[in-house]
Amino acid sequence: MKQRSVARIVIPALGILLGGGAVTSEKVISSKIESRVEQQLPRASGISASIPLLDIPSDLNSDEIKAVRINIDEYLLKGSGTKTSLAISAKNISKSKPTQIGTLDITTTIPVFKLLEDSGFNDAEIVDNALQISVGAGGLGKALLVPKYANNQIFLQVKSISFMGSPIPASSLPADIQDQIKSRSVRDLTVPQGLKVKSVSMTAKGLAVNFHGENIRLENLAASL
Repeated sequence: MKQRSVARIVIPALGILLGGGAVTSEKVISSKIESRVEQQLPRASGISASIPLLDIPSDLNSDEIKAVRINIDEYLLKGSGTKTSLAISAKNISKSKPTQIGTLDITTTIPVFKLLEDSGFNDAEIVDNALQISVGAGGLGKALLVPKYANNQIFLQVKSISFMGSPIPASSLPADIQDQIKSRSVRDLTVPQGLKVKSVSMTAKGLAVNFHGENIRLENLAASL
């Protein structure tokens, strides 16, 4: 009975110690990653990093880190001066310099207030993952606009229009209406070196642009972001 009692005490205690060690290691590695990001991206603030606990043993004993997620609350984009948030997912990151990243996904989100401010539409608001604006005489109609990307430009496109609650398909609209919306909303997009635009979308938080790249050198990316 005593042996069983001792086992019941020792095994959970060992698990707590091992788990605590993993958490401590995760904090140490995450802190080093945050410091590296801060050095490479001095215009970033609110940096937090995390790694999967199960990857820690291999991360500690290899020349690269398997996976890391980094969130940046505020980042001043180069050139435009626009403040955005960044969500970064990186895999197979070398520990040595120059830092090489096997696979990289970045989502940059322009906040709602900035998006509405720059949209040029006085009563714009985000509804159902689209930008809703008033159209027609007296603003009785409502149009839903969604973001599109082409030729290093982001612009808005009419998804649907309704008048007095009756929907009108965007396909039935005159082509010049789409052209007017595009010319009014078009913005140039500087794509960071080594990345490609994967998608653009509207969310409750704002305009999200997803970038993807492989075999990226961190120093080159930082210089163009």
